[in-house]
Amino acid sequence: MNYDRLLNERTKLVAVAHVSNALGTVNPIKDMIERAHKYGVPVLIDARQWAPHMPIDVQDLDCDFYTFSGHKIFRADRHGVIYGKGALLER
Repeated sequence: MNYDRLLNERTKLVAVAHVSNALGTVNPIKDMIERAHKYGVPVLIDARQWAPHMPIDVQDLDCDFYTFSGHKIFRADRHGVIYGKGALLER
């Protein structure tokens, strides 16, 4: 898998969409997070396409950051969600 070749001790952050807007591909997020964490790499998940359709459990995913825009869940423009693990936000 190409993803594995991109991970190493120099990787600073993995940012990936939970679901592709163009293709509708659902990425294996949980597996991708696990692999990144083996290198100590934090993971940011873009959930704009996932949030309005499926349940979200950031603790189960063990992601470091999770974000989506409010208009995707029928909230006002200029609103959204950014979840981050406390220890990383403190840094």
